[in-house]
Amino acid sequence: MVRMLLVAALAVAGAACSKASNEAETKQWPDKPPPKDMPPPADLAIGVLVDGTPSTTITAQMLNTTKPDFADAERTAWLIATLVPEARPPGTIIEAVSPAGMSLKQQRPLPTGLEPVLFLTRRGEIIVSTIDPKDPFPRFHGQGGRLHRAGDSFPQVRPVARLEITTAKK
Repeated sequence: MVRMLLVAALAVAGAACSKASNEAETKQWPDKPPPKDMPPPADLAIGVLVDGTPSTTITAQMLNTTKPDFADAERTAWLIATLVPEARPPGTIIEAVSPAGMSLKQQRPLPTGLEPVLFLTRRGEIIVSTIDPKDPFPRFHGQGGRLHRAGDSFPQVRPVARLEITTAKK
């Protein structure tokens, strides 16, 4: 009797530990890395308001024909002041707004020397962020919490629906 109970217990334990499916089918394999030359989204259309008046629209064609201010093998960034000439004067306020209404408002240049940029990520996303022109792509970019690193501490808006520029009053 004890022997039968032991066999039954082993059979139940063995069934409970068996794999429900092939292990290779259930594993999540990582996606392939994005291509090195990721173009901006073809349907990109970021509206720009200057002092409350509609101005230009930032499109993929505009980004493709405007030399980036910062670039490396995987990232590209344009100063907002390069894309929107009205944003060039010091003291101008640049506000990036997402489709959901979240916004990031900054004066350019910031007292720390940081500048607002339109950033094309290696995944083809367009974001508005802040960079240090002396070190535009610090080592933490793209690494996040993968290895318990702090990640990018600069605020960002993604996706970007519009830019609102308030020019500096003289």
